[in-house]
Amino acid sequence: MSKTSRTIVRMAQQARQGDIVEITAIAQHDMETGFRHSEQGERIARDIIRTFVCTYSGEEVFRADLHPGTGANPLITFTTIATESGTLEFTWTGDDDYLAVTKSQLSVS
Repeated sequence: MSKTSRTIVRMAQQARQGDIVEITAIAQHDMETGFRHSEQGERIARDIIRTFVCTYSGEEVFRADLHPGTGANPLITFTTIATESGTLEFTWTGDDDYLAVTKSQLSVS
């Protein structure tokens, strides 16, 4: 079971109104599928990140549903349009009450 909650978000800190902002987000997580067995023959419980959500000034701008086939430490790249200065909040949720939240500020001129 992964209890790691290290996350990294890379994006521009400043943009002009109307610019496309590329965002790359990663969460360090082992992602156990639930299909493997231990050396003792016991099934290893599934432990995956199930959803990733990005909000921009409180509005959802991106969502991804992840599945057991997703590799460890999932890397997600997406874009949004700079409309106003505000906070982007990145939330990863998963099995076994996994929750990681990161925030980043975007200044729009």
